[in-house]
Amino acid sequence: MAKEVLMPKLSSTMDQGHVTQWFKNVGDPVKVGDVVFEVMTDKIAIEVEAYDAGFLIGRYVEVGEVVPVNTVIAHIGKADETVEKPSKNQTKQVAIAQAVEPAVVEIPAVALETLRTLPEDGFGVRATPAARKAARERGITIEEVYANTPGLVRVQLKDVEGYHAPMKKAAYVETGVEKIIPWTGIRKLIADQMSKSHATVPSVTINAEVNVDMLLKLRAEVLEKVEKESGIRLSITHLLAYFVTKALRKHPTMNARALDDGIHVLPSINLGIAVAMENGLIVPNVKNAQSYSLVELAKAIKTQTEKPKKNTLSPDDLSGGTFTITSLGTTAVIDFNPIINVPEICILGVGRIVDRVEFDANNTLVKVKKLTLSLSFDHRAVDGYPAALFLSDLVYLIEHPLTLLVE
Repeated sequence: MAKEVLMPKLSSTMDQGHVTQWFKNVGDPVKVGDVVFEVMTDKIAIEVEAYDAGFLIGRYVEVGEVVPVNTVIAHIGKADETVEKPSKNQTKQVAIAQAVEPAVVEIPAVALETLRTLPEDGFGVRATPAARKAARERGITIEEVYANTPGLVRVQLKDVEGYHAPMKKAAYVETGVEKIIPWTGIRKLIADQMSKSHATVPSVTINAEVNVDMLLKLRAEVLEKVEKESGIRLSITHLLAYFVTKALRKHPTMNARALDDGIHVLPSINLGIAVAMENGLIVPNVKNAQSYSLVELAKAIKTQTEKPKKNTLSPDDLSGGTFTITSLGTTAVIDFNPIINVPEICILGVGRIVDRVEFDANNTLVKVKKLTLSLSFDHRAVDGYPAALFLSDLVYLIEHPLTLLVE
């Protein structure tokens, strides 16, 4: 009897997905473990493997077509077997095992093994990490190799090594060509997520300036020792993340997720750190961040933020977040209004450090270094005053870091 292949539900918040590529055509033999198709959701592309052997005898969803989860998208059966084509977007009722929040829903109809993010180079072009590394070293892009090498499905190292850029005529001057980035893949997911956040969440942003002189002094004093003993180069982000976990312990209602049945105030701080990629933004999170020391948290953040570039992200790395930090400190931006990573209820934006001149306690003008923190919060779940108290306590911890010694 033919087996149904369903659009998998990969997280508790996923309600639809789309096939980015089919690896099997109708009539192709399929072995258990063969990659049948690739689905994009939750900012990662996942290759879905067959859990049954046979032949692909039906395929009902086109590349790029968005369908609800548990939709029947294909059949695997005997070569001479016929099946009735399911009605458009026919879905199956699938029992889902309950788990403690945060949860990653098990996929009942398919087996998953390979998880990866979209490639850094190009816009949806699939490539191995070794190929992307080699392309960067040669000053070319994966998109260029893909476009000029017919028949490629995934760009591999040998394709990059054997690639020779087309010669341009000396008399030709390129004046520029309009380029369209389609609303597909990671760009579509980001667009959908941001639109959902903006349309459904009454977001409010409050700003606070913080004196970071003590913070910078603390970092300078421990930087060499920490790097020598742990191999971690302590950053401002690491320090801010550590102070955020301390402030969240004092204000636990800020560490929450707004779900359909209510506001889930969670005991574990799953701290998301936004990572800017060439073709989108990824927010892996550190589970149970409140249990780490400063150096342990720095190590965990380094591990998680390197995963997108190494293509080693899993759905669990992106799910269950309770609070996010996003920084534009390496740019000229001083403050901004970050969009909440729903269903979380808060996100902290970090701008760049700037020099200010102000009066000290002795009414003397002094130069200080200031940093603007921008806290966006879901006004359905938290009011302005509690949010302001959280941000004020965070500012105090940053300006008086030694107080953590007596907490």
